[in-house]
Amino acid sequence: MDNSIATLYNRMGFKLPYSVWRKTGESSTLEAIVNRSEMTPPAMENMRGTPIQTFQENDEQKVQFTYADDYRVFLVFTENRVVGEDELAVLFDFFYKGYAQFIDVTGRVKLAKIVDSIRYTTASLNLEDVFCNILTHTLEVITNADYGTLWLYDETKKKIVCKASQGYRYEEIRHMEFELGEGPVGHAFEVGTPVLITNPSDLKFGEVKHISKENKQRWGRRVEDITNIRSVIAYPIVVEDRIECVMYLGQMHSEHVLTDRDLWLLQIFTTQVGIAIRNAKQFANIRELNDALVQRDVIHARLTDLSVRNMGTEKMVEELSQMAGQSLVFIDLLMNEMIPAMAILPTGLSFSHLLQIIQKESQAKSIELNTKEGDVVYPIRSGSVVLGCLIAKSPQTLTRLGEVALEQGSAVLALERVQKQNVLAFYYKNQQQLFDELLYTNDPELLNEKAEALGIRNSEGFVVAMLQVTGCSDPQELEAHIFRLIAELRSAAGALVQTVFGWQNKVILLAGVTGTVELGFFERQLDEMLVYRADGRNDYVLHGGIGSLISSYSDIERSYREAEIALTNPLAGKVNHKLVRYTDIGISRLFTSRNTEEVSKFLSDVFQPLREIDRSSGMLEQTLLVYFEKNRSAGEAAETLHIHINTLYQRLKKIEEVLGLSLKNADDVLQLQLACYLRQRA
Repeated sequence: MDNSIATLYNRMGFKLPYSVWRKTGESSTLEAIVNRSEMTPPAMENMRGTPIQTFQENDEQKVQFTYADDYRVFLVFTENRVVGEDELAVLFDFFYKGYAQFIDVTGRVKLAKIVDSIRYTTASLNLEDVFCNILTHTLEVITNADYGTLWLYDETKKKIVCKASQGYRYEEIRHMEFELGEGPVGHAFEVGTPVLITNPSDLKFGEVKHISKENKQRWGRRVEDITNIRSVIAYPIVVEDRIECVMYLGQMHSEHVLTDRDLWLLQIFTTQVGIAIRNAKQFANIRELNDALVQRDVIHARLTDLSVRNMGTEKMVEELSQMAGQSLVFIDLLMNEMIPAMAILPTGLSFSHLLQIIQKESQAKSIELNTKEGDVVYPIRSGSVVLGCLIAKSPQTLTRLGEVALEQGSAVLALERVQKQNVLAFYYKNQQQLFDELLYTNDPELLNEKAEALGIRNSEGFVVAMLQVTGCSDPQELEAHIFRLIAELRSAAGALVQTVFGWQNKVILLAGVTGTVELGFFERQLDEMLVYRADGRNDYVLHGGIGSLISSYSDIERSYREAEIALTNPLAGKVNHKLVRYTDIGISRLFTSRNTEEVSKFLSDVFQPLREIDRSSGMLEQTLLVYFEKNRSAGEAAETLHIHINTLYQRLKKIEEVLGLSLKNADDVLQLQLACYLRQRA
């Protein structure tokens, strides 16, 4: 370089002494390229401007050649001559080679530094380490930046928060929270493009200047406002087409401002940084998933061990409470029981209400109750059947381990309750067999033995009742309904119920009552159950029948048959969904479900001929029904039908002629009266 300059210098007619100096963009001192005469370096003040500038200082002439990135070359000579524009252009082009070599070397150094920074940044799979490494190595690459911060969008707070800081005290800014669009950071987050500010008068500065008063105070006295910073870069880091974070770089003390070249370097660097963040997040997710799977296996093994050892639901709920870090309550919605036994239902809820809430949210894994305590229900199901639920406090208090415990606990508890359900179904089947044997036993000694096996105790009176569920086609749901009915019966009239069991779609129970008062109470309890289920809130229909009061074991079979007749009698008026009492159905007890066809044929024989005579109006049929409804009072019947009494007599005569019967014949009158009775009841 020295010889080349000397050769060019001589060819251009320059004479000694002369010197050539260089200043690089990142250096604040001059480096001598040629200085054989040991001249002093030129002064640096006020030397920026056009690419070629000439100066005169004392007896020295100076020429400054300025290139990109603040690379400058100074030619100093003492010869008093004028350097022409052509000569200056030749010198500018000549010194450009040195600039190009310098840029090539520094570029290689920068690239090597970027590669090293990328390697160090991507070496860690810990997300927190990655964030810290990003800033550390960014400041090594972007040497003009004095400090850097990294900002992420907090989905919970809906704010942009500081995640890491380098070169500035994190404690002073960790409480800062930017809105989208606020300041350079918020602006970069919102628009998704880098922000470079080197001049407060820049138009971009006006777009991003606004920072809230609170954030200015938290920012600290050193940089309480963006105007105190000489230059700023806010660079969004994109991961999988989503802005993951924004890197904020500031220049306060260093001499050189941040430039577009720094933006270009950041573009190279942050592309790989985005990959590092993605890998770290994926690793964190995988590790979290693996930890959850390990925890799940441990919890499942522990709960399964309790189940295999038949430790019971109480022990299982106790273990789950320890895992969840709070007291849990298990509610059995088949038996209407709670574990622990001393627990109470959430305020304002009953077993049936809780069941309805869970059935309404048929797919929900958890349901937040609208209670003061903020209770959360975790349903326990077997298929579509609701077996029960776990109740915990507000989900914010649950740890990840607690959530896994509840998830696994629900599955194991479901299995536990299904097993208990099977045991209960087997028990009821045995009860049904014992009850059948009791019904067909005539031997007094054997009768007492069967009664004792069924838990039937001596009482002044007994009564058998029968409930029937219809409209439910799912066998599992039907069995659940039967279990819930039995649980409700034990709760409502447990002191009176001596034996109760489910069989197919029926609940059969025998109550011990000491007289008509207790019998009335028992009947009202059954009535309330029937009426409650008649409001359309259930997916089934419930009917009930009850036999007459008896006083001995030997009459249990009679009360059972009476309850069966009351329940299944086609004429027993089930429209009002009330309990059908055998003692109230009177003559209807003669017409059981077994002779329904005969009843229909009898009614057809009486009313079909009348319908054929007056097809359009049904006049004769209506007249006959009203006549017997008014107890054969011609005056009242005519008044009800709004006809003259003579017209009534004419119609009655016509009826006699059509049917071939006489209203003066007692047998014929009984036949017609029975037909009208059955017609109104059927």
